[in-house]
Amino acid sequence: MKNLTILFLIFFIASCGNQTAPPLNIEEPETPIVEEEQNDISIPETPEATFTSEETTVPEEPEPEVENSGPSPEPVVAPSLPVDIKDEVEVEPILFEDYAWEKYMIEPGDFLGKIAQKEYGDFRLWRYIYAWNKEEIGDNPNLIFPYNFFDLQKERLKAKTAEPTFFEYTVQPGDNLWNIANRQYGDPKSWIILLFDNESTIKSNSGILSPGMSIKLREKLDPNA
Repeated sequence: MKNLTILFLIFFIASCGNQTAPPLNIEEPETPIVEEEQNDISIPETPEATFTSEETTVPEEPEPEVENSGPSPEPVVAPSLPVDIKDEVEVEPILFEDYAWEKYMIEPGDFLGKIAQKEYGDFRLWRYIYAWNKEEIGDNPNLIFPYNFFDLQKERLKAKTAEPTFFEYTVQPGDNLWNIANRQYGDPKSWIILLFDNESTIKSNSGILSPGMSIKLREKLDPNA
């Protein structure tokens, strides 16, 4: 029995040794490498420079609004240089080659045309009077005030150049310039002349007429009358 088994094994081994094994492919199959498609990146072309003769306007930034800034100031007019009216009339108008200045007291109801007619016989010369006294009158020749004084050009030999004469007056209780002028000159509106003549005295007393103080009064309101 053992001999049969040994013979069977020998026969099996011999048969196996005659078989040829299939050739082995030692090299591993290459795995194809698939390159990923790359997205083409488009680079924009640089535009060509263009030149123009027109100026480029850059918009200005708006100024910030300031609350409660108040209204704009109004535009400021530069005043004209002061002109001495006496120097002005040396050029024009001149009525007389040899002249002097006469003081004229404006009376109630006067106007420039009336004064020109009364003093020169020609109402059209009111413009001369205005030119000589523009500094006193102002911009409106139709507005003049009684008991003020104008300078009138007169022939030197005929001009009245009297100066006012005064007397002393002691202020009484209840006095004021208005009632003093009315008692002395018959017109309370002539108080303005009392103020002109006593301005420094009244100012030194804080603008008050006190009983017992002394002021000066004119003998005549118009010394040339």
